[in-house]
Amino acid sequence: MLIKRIKQENIIISAIISIFCVYSLSKEYVIGANPLVKTNSVFAFLLWILLSCMFYFLNLNLSARELLTSFPIALILAVCQRVGAEFSTTKGFNIHSRNFFLTVLALSVVFSTLLIFLFRYFDKIIKKSNESIINVIAKRFFQNKYSYWILFASILICWIPAFLAVYPGIYSYDAGPQVWQIFAHAGLSAHHPVVHTLLLDGCFYIGHGITGDYNTGLLLYTLIQNIFMAACFAYAINKMKSYNVSPIIQCIAFIFFAFSPINQIWVMMTTKDIIFAGFFLILLVDTIECVVRKENFFATKGQLVKYCIVSICMCLFRNQGIYILVLLFPFMLFIMKKYRKKTIVMFLVPIIFVKIFTGPFSDMLHIQPANPREALSVPIQQLARAIVLSPDTVTEKEKKIVYKYIPESYVWTYNPVTSDTVKEGFNKKMFEKDSKSFFKVWLSVGLKNKKIYIDSFLFGSYGYFYMDESPYWVKFILFDGAWMEPEQNILNIERNSKLPAYEEYLRNVSYELIQDKVPVVSTILNEAFPFWLMMVVASVLLYRRQYERLVPLLLVAGFWGTTLLGPLIAIRYAYPIIVCVPTMFSMICMEYKNTENKK
Repeated sequence: MLIKRIKQENIIISAIISIFCVYSLSKEYVIGANPLVKTNSVFAFLLWILLSCMFYFLNLNLSARELLTSFPIALILAVCQRVGAEFSTTKGFNIHSRNFFLTVLALSVVFSTLLIFLFRYFDKIIKKSNESIINVIAKRFFQNKYSYWILFASILICWIPAFLAVYPGIYSYDAGPQVWQIFAHAGLSAHHPVVHTLLLDGCFYIGHGITGDYNTGLLLYTLIQNIFMAACFAYAINKMKSYNVSPIIQCIAFIFFAFSPINQIWVMMTTKDIIFAGFFLILLVDTIECVVRKENFFATKGQLVKYCIVSICMCLFRNQGIYILVLLFPFMLFIMKKYRKKTIVMFLVPIIFVKIFTGPFSDMLHIQPANPREALSVPIQQLARAIVLSPDTVTEKEKKIVYKYIPESYVWTYNPVTSDTVKEGFNKKMFEKDSKSFFKVWLSVGLKNKKIYIDSFLFGSYGYFYMDESPYWVKFILFDGAWMEPEQNILNIERNSKLPAYEEYLRNVSYELIQDKVPVVSTILNEAFPFWLMMVVASVLLYRRQYERLVPLLLVAGFWGTTLLGPLIAIRYAYPIIVCVPTMFSMICMEYKNTENKK
């Protein structure tokens, strides 16, 4: 009798929660400007039935642990979805809206429910998939002693159509200014990673020396980058084998790396973000190895040396790499109780080396230091937005101080989607002389313009946490190159496509975003997907009490945090964590039992 009564109450409670969720999800700004369902539609009724059933089965044996490890993550994702939906539609955000809290709460309940179902059934699904014929076939390909080389060669082969389509490569983004540093005798600058500039320009010199044509240099660079990235991707997939990750998952990872048009385009690109992404991925894989198999990892000096080299290379190919290492260091030190001395060496050696290279060594070579404006995109943009959109709230005294750092003519070039036009005039000498006054006026103006500051921040960041849109400035990907005008293209670089039809397909991916028309694929290829996956993986690891496994995710979280502070939303800035998607997903597919002693 008691059990029957409990079941009846559970049905009533589930139906009530479901009604609340359907009602709240019928409000605006759930999917862009639109609700998820209309209140008077048959879909609202069907959704109510579906949610009622889900809540009923969930509540039968709901544990406090399930709730505590799912709801906080669900709440974060719900806020991201709701804020992103409103901002993408209105280009503003109103936190005082009552509907905001209703939709966030409803989305949190739904997301939490889905996470709990994931906790309960994911392992069973993976186990069932391991019994399929597809898994048996995939096992022969991915789990043999030559699997790394098979993966490496297969990835390169799959990239051949893209390579021929953009032959000899895609000369784009910062390649022009990097070429000018040496070929136009502008002088080396740390504004772009010096190591990448030397690699890129070195390839042009060698190529020109061989054939007398700088396009041969671009071909050489493209081949080097393709080989390196294929090696990194094969390494990441092959490492899954040692953790008994399902061959089907390895197969999906291979498809992601080999056939994703986003990957095929970017590995042909001359931008520094690509090689950095390769080193970043290797560092993530090796950090997981270090956390999961401490004894094996620290048993040989080779692993330590490799970790140091990869860390140094990562930092030298992207300026924010060192900050990610600094973030990771204390957490690694905390969990490596038996190996703290080696951990200190493993992190301090790269940090000290990079500081010396970018400091005294660069000064000795007369390399121009990076401009601090690159780290100040958010406050620069916020000040400009406040002055342009709400000039009456900024006093003449405050404006006078602002104009010392950002000349008035540059302030009025304000473009909400990018800080490049405003920060171009940033007074570096004034900031180095008196940075305190800059931050003081930034704070005083911000206290009077909170909404303007929030909206300014969202203009440069919402695309990194909201998956229903792919925001960009000018073009999604500069597929046809940059700095290609005759007066700027001093090396006479030009494309000579061998597969025009495939070139047009990649161009449509870059300009028309044809991938956004394909369900699921559009989500996986979105620049916000790595963040959402990271949060889901973190929730699963928390539920499983695998707390130490959360530490490697700090690499992804740290880099994602730096994208929020960048000058604009661009998929190339997110690419280093996009390539980490298969590895992050594999973290909840690993068999962790007895891995400490496995080799």
